[in-house]
Amino acid sequence: MRGIKKGGLMVLVIGFALALIFATYHSKPAFCQTLLIGGNAPMSGSAASFGIGQARAIEKSIEEVNSKGGLNIGGVKYKLELKSYDNKGKADEAVSIANKLILDEKVKYIMTAAVGATCRGIQTISAPNNVYFSFSCWGKMLCGPEVPLNWRVGFSPYEMSDAYIGSIFKANPKAKTIATISPNDTSGWDGAKGEIRAAEKLGMKSVAEIYYEREQQDFHAILGQILGKKPDIVDLGGTAAGTGGLILKQLHEMGYRGIKAWAPCSMASLAIEVAGKDAAEGLYLAVNWDYLSQTYTLPGLREIIKWYESKYKESWDYFGITAYANAKIVFSVMEKIQSIDPKKVSEGIIANQPYDTILGPVVYGNAEVYGLPRAMLHPLILSKIEKGKVVNTSFGLHPDLAKVVGNWTFPK
Repeated sequence: MRGIKKGGLMVLVIGFALALIFATYHSKPAFCQTLLIGGNAPMSGSAASFGIGQARAIEKSIEEVNSKGGLNIGGVKYKLELKSYDNKGKADEAVSIANKLILDEKVKYIMTAAVGATCRGIQTISAPNNVYFSFSCWGKMLCGPEVPLNWRVGFSPYEMSDAYIGSIFKANPKAKTIATISPNDTSGWDGAKGEIRAAEKLGMKSVAEIYYEREQQDFHAILGQILGKKPDIVDLGGTAAGTGGLILKQLHEMGYRGIKAWAPCSMASLAIEVAGKDAAEGLYLAVNWDYLSQTYTLPGLREIIKWYESKYKESWDYFGITAYANAKIVFSVMEKIQSIDPKKVSEGIIANQPYDTILGPVVYGNAEVYGLPRAMLHPLILSKIEKGKVVNTSFGLHPDLAKVVGNWTFPK
């Protein structure tokens, strides 16, 4: 250092400091603000697979955004952060959590929720506070002009029942009667009534429509009533994955070998594990297909499923997958319109569709039912359990999606 003059030394020091600052800022994203995303879903109990899958989906989408520097809105970099709580599938817990998230933590986005009764509770807090609310819950009253910031992510009976029951009837044209067993809440009612409505359109008759409380574990008495009606199809309505496995097991033990249908079975691996392969054999599905198959899937879906199964050592729930696709859309719209205001983002979601996703093309529609286009629509894959495995059988497009994408099909 003896040969360096004082001025030169100062230049070196300043240069070193600037280099250090530059390296620090470019080694990791520098955020100015934090945007909290709320989670209010069952993470325990019979519907836990819904909430766990969705929470992991939002975490994944957040990680992807933050790793690229966060959301850049009007020159401000936003770091995303998930605040997720377990409502145990109970409405009163969901309301308490909604109060905490919205009134205490000032959350403007809630992006995980499942089970109709809990969603009805959440929206009593989210709607008057102009909070964006996306969910997998079923129930017609959860979407519409009265709650314009509510979004259904993943199919409900209003989007899939006709195509689903129609595919079953096509494969079993001699079926004349249907019996339903479903939870005694909003999701359960919609699940059963959607299937009954679709079956009656095809000339079938409903011979039993039975509802149970979600905590119930022994279904022998209820199933006895159903089997006494000798239905051609037994449909599990809005039953959650773990409970549905029990119903299938007990139904099989009681000697039933007829047609079994379960549209919202979003985690067939869990149902098969609980019911056993024989009891699950032949079960028709609508929101769970073989995501790794080369048939009716896209490379992006296969890639992220491999990531999920490698990390968590289990299958991903359908409603988790749709929550991930929806979150990617929402965050992209925020940057496109340069706003995080829930009202403006909601308008932007409709204005900028369709979207290319891991599920295929997506639009938000079904205004005919809800009064506003608020249901996520993607290609509907129909499947069936054969020898303990899910086999993809066909796919279809909701009319609102077909209007936009025409004769879209999966690449060969």
